[in-house]
Amino acid sequence: MSRLLDEVLDLFGWAPPPPRPRPKSSAPQTPPAAPGRPAAASPRADPRPHASAPKARPEPRSVRPAPSGRSEAQTLAVIARVTPQFYKVVYTRNRRIMASAAERGRALRLNVAFAEAPDDVLVAVARLFTGRDARTRARAKAVVREFIDRIPADPSVPRRRPRARRVEPGDQPHLDRLLAEFRRVNAEKFGGSLPEVPLFLSGSMRRRNGHFCSHPLEIVISRQLCTHGAPGESELTLRHEMIHLWQHVEGKKPDHGDEFRAWARRLDVHPRATRPVQWKQRPRSG
Repeated sequence: MSRLLDEVLDLFGWAPPPPRPRPKSSAPQTPPAAPGRPAAASPRADPRPHASAPKARPEPRSVRPAPSGRSEAQTLAVIARVTPQFYKVVYTRNRRIMASAAERGRALRLNVAFAEAPDDVLVAVARLFTGRDARTRARAKAVVREFIDRIPADPSVPRRRPRARRVEPGDQPHLDRLLAEFRRVNAEKFGGSLPEVPLFLSGSMRRRNGHFCSHPLEIVISRQLCTHGAPGESELTLRHEMIHLWQHVEGKKPDHGDEFRAWARRLDVHPRATRPVQWKQRPRSG
């Protein structure tokens, strides 16, 4: 085509324009070689990528949903009714983290069980990660948590064996004192409705004073709180954890909401998740 165009232009008397002067280059010119010396070789571009060039992150692996569930695009369409913040949904089989935001909050990673979640649960997922106030996020979290709790266990995933608790030498006097307090509070405040759960001490607690566990059912108190805390400090923590036990027995999610604070006033304990502790001897950190 180019050759034909040249011939046509030549038939109509076209002549090429005079060559334009080439602009001077700002690049340094290679000096002429001195007599008797070979010319210097021109520098070549380094074919290797620059060391500071960012590596491309691999796309997250997608898991196909169950035949009866939504596709990732269909789930995204439901979430987009609430917020346009997310541009994609990725299904995973991670049961430790059932829902999370990725790519700086622009992508959602959901367990494949969410493919069969009702619309209100997916709306709650969107509000959980985009809600502007704590109350909205807390309500959304409760809806998502309720759905997660109803997901049947995956038989292909091995369940973790419960941690074996050891009673160290010197623990028994503290455990006897705590058990007596448990029985007293259970009879006087809860009408004996709480089951008598195992009590243990833990030497690994540094930022917490106690812990309630539902699987297996147990209450664990900090050993250093029993040994270094002022008289009555470990009993306060025990009563705190007994409220969580009551929530579990009643089929409620253990939290520090209005019901917890009402029980805290009845049991004369601090109404928050954390509280100041009085020490008879400050424990060593670390």
